[in-house]
Amino acid sequence: MSVFSVKVHCGGGELLLCAGEDKSILELLTAASVIVDAPCGGRGTCGKCSVELRGAVRSRDSGETVQAEGRLHACRFIPAGDCELWLDTEGEARIVLPDAVRTDGGGEGLGLAVDIGTTTVAAALYDLATGECIAEKSERNAQRSFGADVVSRMEHCRRGSFTELAEATRTQLAALFEDREGIRRVALVGNTVMQHLAWGLDPSDMAVPPFRPKSLFGFSAGSELWQDAEVYLAPCVSAYVGGDVPAGMLACGMDSAEGLWLYVDIGTNGEMALGDKNGYVTCATAAGPAFEGAEIACGMIAAEGAVDRVWCEGTELFAHVIGGGEAKGICGSGLIDAAAAMLRLGVLDRRGRLLDEEKAPVQLRRRFIRHDGVRAFVLRDGVFVTAKDIRKIQLAKAAIRGGIETLLQGRVPDGVVIAGGFGSYIDVRNAVEIGLLPPIPVSLVRQAGNAAAKGAAMLLNDGTAERLKALTESCSYLDLSSSKEFSDSYISYLDF
Repeated sequence: MSVFSVKVHCGGGELLLCAGEDKSILELLTAASVIVDAPCGGRGTCGKCSVELRGAVRSRDSGETVQAEGRLHACRFIPAGDCELWLDTEGEARIVLPDAVRTDGGGEGLGLAVDIGTTTVAAALYDLATGECIAEKSERNAQRSFGADVVSRMEHCRRGSFTELAEATRTQLAALFEDREGIRRVALVGNTVMQHLAWGLDPSDMAVPPFRPKSLFGFSAGSELWQDAEVYLAPCVSAYVGGDVPAGMLACGMDSAEGLWLYVDIGTNGEMALGDKNGYVTCATAAGPAFEGAEIACGMIAAEGAVDRVWCEGTELFAHVIGGGEAKGICGSGLIDAAAAMLRLGVLDRRGRLLDEEKAPVQLRRRFIRHDGVRAFVLRDGVFVTAKDIRKIQLAKAAIRGGIETLLQGRVPDGVVIAGGFGSYIDVRNAVEIGLLPPIPVSLVRQAGNAAAKGAAMLLNDGTAERLKALTESCSYLDLSSSKEFSDSYISYLDF
């Protein structure tokens, strides 16, 4: 087998890799712990693993060898000679950390609270003697080269990549803060798959019926990552409702809530709960990564350059860009706003059909273009939404709304908590307008930010683990995959 050299330019540095004839450029980079966004998990459908490359490559699709000089998708090409490639420097994601949480104090050493999200990892370091938060850190999940959602990542584990995924997680956790030796307590929360990978357990069994996790956690143990620490892993409700949900609910006081409360964590996985202090019914929907900007033509994370807000005044359309500079793409909150604005402008109908240019108001016709043969509508500076993007928004919001309606069964909640970093930035009125949320008064809605991270910090206190255990045990799980009510609601809410 021939061996080639691949020089990688990334972040001002260089890395020299050896390539054979079997691994794609994406697989080569991932094996070297070089993180490249690949929301589709390397299936070639999202187009997000684009790199600048010069050299001979062989197409995985056609088998043809070409001399490349320009951008190509890293998952679709295999080095066929010495190559040189350049990776884009990514912006920092806009991640909501909770308001500073004080722990009880009176302890010794440091405490570490970590929320391992599918998309982002958020952590806070505490002085256990004073209860003060002394450092916070948030970054994108290092597993993103293996896909944007847990299903893609579990499929990679089933195909033999479990070790790589687990190592990516553990390496990221180990590097969160330098003073690991001073850490005496660690609290980890995350969805069930993330907690498996963090603890070195293979989540593959959760990808196929009967969807059985190896553990639902809820215990303390030692760890080689933090050798002098007691590590607590939050209890999970089921394979698809992890420890981050009850931890977030606890942080929002839902273990003592009066009246009927709905808790919704909107992200790649739509997890939700309905009930009161006496118990909750939980469920999870596969919303997909659209609201995280993945598999959207101009989609990106909520970082500098992302269109995060869109609105119209009369027939004029306006867009806000994070950082105030050139628009580079659009993130999830911008997509919700864009759909609502396009509905109001009349360029999008309630069934999700983007109008033909000649049928649109005259002053808006210049905004219509074609991208890869598909109609698209320009929002700002070349950032646009395509007809395919609209369909993906519909599928994502129908999954979440379908889950909500299956839980509510016609009831009206006394309060709604929207959790998660993405949920902190959505315009609730626009979310109601497009049908993502039911038609409820905005006054009933509380946007809680990263409630799971706050719950993780609370777990550093004595006695909180017992409260969380009791709340988790009061939660039942509703499997939506076998629910006719969910199927009917899902279809009903595909329209805007």
